[in-house]
Amino acid sequence: MNLNPKQEKTFKEWNNEKEDIENKKSIRTFREWETWYISMWKNIWFEQNLKGELFLRPVLVLKKFNKNIFIWIPLTTVEKNDIFHYCFKWTNWKTSYAILSQIRLYDSKRFFRKTWNIKFSDIKILKEKIRKLIL
Repeated sequence: MNLNPKQEKTFKEWNNEKEDIENKKSIRTFREWETWYISMWKNIWFEQNLKGELFLRPVLVLKKFNKNIFIWIPLTTVEKNDIFHYCFKWTNWKTSYAILSQIRLYDSKRFFRKTWNIKFSDIKILKEKIRKLIL
């Protein structure tokens, strides 16, 4: 694979970060419908990208299977009004969009820090939108 020097540096940085994540011993306690920043790497093509040097992405925990595995929905501040996105406001009035077409499963070792809370009224609407989209 031919990488330019900037890409090669990014791969090396991410590999170091992956080692740190893998070696984590403590698993954070989390619940469904909480929002967190998680560690991940640069995405490809149409996947939602992340920001910053820590390879972080804000996500909404959709389903917790056990203390290690969860399904999440990526969040963005980029406005999209279609069936694949759900717009809601945080308790601090910041607008965010859940990207329903990019739901994924990850390990809880990727959790970095908990963020804001989503309102219960938005949870009900979001559940119905996901059901309609997937089923």
